[in-house]
Amino acid sequence: MESHKIEIEQYDRLLIDLGNTSCKLAFATDKEVGETVRSREGEHPLLFLENQLMSGAFKIIVLSSVQKHDPELTAWLEARCDKLVVVNGDTPTALRINYQTSDRLGADLLAGGLGAIIRFPREALLVVDFGTAITFEVIDKEGQLTGLNISPGLHTRLKSLYQNTAGLPLIAFDPKEPVPPMGIDTKGAITAGVVLGILHEIKGYLRQNRDKKVIFTGGDANFFAEKLKIPIFVDCNLIFTGLAEIANAHA
Repeated sequence: MESHKIEIEQYDRLLIDLGNTSCKLAFATDKEVGETVRSREGEHPLLFLENQLMSGAFKIIVLSSVQKHDPELTAWLEARCDKLVVVNGDTPTALRINYQTSDRLGADLLAGGLGAIIRFPREALLVVDFGTAITFEVIDKEGQLTGLNISPGLHTRLKSLYQNTAGLPLIAFDPKEPVPPMGIDTKGAITAGVVLGILHEIKGYLRQNRDKKVIFTGGDANFFAEKLKIPIFVDCNLIFTGLAEIANAHA
């Protein structure tokens, strides 16, 4: 999803995934999720939205945000729709939550899990979301979230090594470059350590969940699916499937 302007007149719903490092939009109707667009890393969400939505109004806007509540952003969105739905752990959906701190459950995890059971109803699922954090959601055949693990994402690990050591540099990761089995210089050592570490971590979860359909989503999903070379369903926009369902329920 590259940042570009979209002709929005044909859409009456706006779905927003506001993550830790970027803002992603999907334009939708009650029948389908249409075009998507993503901000540049670090671009202020409100400036990005103003640039993308210079005109037009929506029947409903659904916001999933992992960031702190921003009254200015909320007011700006409310002025551009008939109804604004801000997703949180208490938002009623078909995904049943067996999570003791549901009020702390990320809106993105709820929407992604909902999207997964819509795509694969009545199946046991392992949903792996690759972003700032890597999350592992286990969902049973009844559509209940029964467990969640959270681990640092690829770029978070690279930044952590740089920020918490005296001599290691910040590596500019390039997914097109080959990953060595063992490094013979600092860049190779860090890249291999981080990427292979994540791969071994994922393989452990796959071994523990052989009875489940595996879904990869998020920004680094395709990269790691290709590295594993096993059948994995990849849907980088799974969260928008869930947000579209929430929009339909509130329309």
